[in-house]
Amino acid sequence: MRRGRWLALLGLAAALCAGCGQDPEVDRRVELQEETVSENAYELTPVTRGTVQQPLVLDCNYSQTLEMDLYFTVDQELITDVYVERGDMVEKGQLLASVDVESLEKRIRELEHQLDRAGLKLRQLQESLEFDLEQADILYSYTPMKQQDRDALKGQKEQIEKSYQNSMEDTADSVEMLTIRLQEAREYLRGGNLYAPMDGVISYLKEDMEDSVTDKTERVVSLYDAESCMFISENAEAIPYIDLQTEYTIVCGLGKNQREYLVAPAYPENWGEKVYFRLLDEEYDPNVIKNGKISIITEEAEHVLCVDREAVHASGERYYVYLLDEAGVRRMQFVETGLWGADLVEIRSGLEEGGYVIK
Repeated sequence: MRRGRWLALLGLAAALCAGCGQDPEVDRRVELQEETVSENAYELTPVTRGTVQQPLVLDCNYSQTLEMDLYFTVDQELITDVYVERGDMVEKGQLLASVDVESLEKRIRELEHQLDRAGLKLRQLQESLEFDLEQADILYSYTPMKQQDRDALKGQKEQIEKSYQNSMEDTADSVEMLTIRLQEAREYLRGGNLYAPMDGVISYLKEDMEDSVTDKTERVVSLYDAESCMFISENAEAIPYIDLQTEYTIVCGLGKNQREYLVAPAYPENWGEKVYFRLLDEEYDPNVIKNGKISIITEEAEHVLCVDREAVHASGERYYVYLLDEAGVRRMQFVETGLWGADLVEIRSGLEEGGYVIK
């Protein structure tokens, strides 16, 4: 591609003429010269269709120990028993501390008893109803039945069922409500017992925890797993976007020491302010994996028109790219953008597929 432009060069020559009374003469000449610009002066990038992904980058620190903070899930209950001390090794499922469960267990026993009685009453009503209906059938079975007898039997059965209806509905409602209350009481009792979620070592224990009152927002125990290898991120914003069944890539190190490893989400039941990822690679460089970055896709646009992110520029609230016209002259083109990804930008209007823009 050649692009020519004419450059005016102004040459001035002045000579003083000999002789008295003569003005100096000025010689002005214009010389036009063509300038050639290489076709590689600009780096072009294509306008194509592709997938634009918007990532959320999680900064992670690698720790040889996974520490979990534990909380009671019941509020304002007296803690009566603490079964461990700081530094103790515990097993997954081991009971660490509990609230005053005597009153809770008593309440559960009362509800179980009430539920048993209500269930028994409902069964008795059902059996009594079936017996009365059978008796009505027997009463009309001794003689051949006429239409009048059949109508009378039907009416008598309807009357019998109606007489039981209110009692059976009330008792069934009572059974349902007691079942719900019993389930809630059992769940509440489980919340009053603090269990170890994994094998580990007690690293923190609330001071004077015994005989204190529970607060659901207060940490009472911290437990760490001395044998685990975990990447830990404090970016809780990513939690809704993390797929527990997906393996993710973490990028560790810089430059020639940069490495990629596979990780998987771990202990989601304990996510809160921290998010845990388990290292899947058995072989790794311990000097490289001290920290790393995981990209979580939060939004995706498939088969959309897009260009390289570096080709899109901002002017206030508007965006534009640079094009080369048929004459090879650079010009500005405003565009409407959509999703911004890590490398690509969705273009909704202003460009056509198959074109090129200046990067």
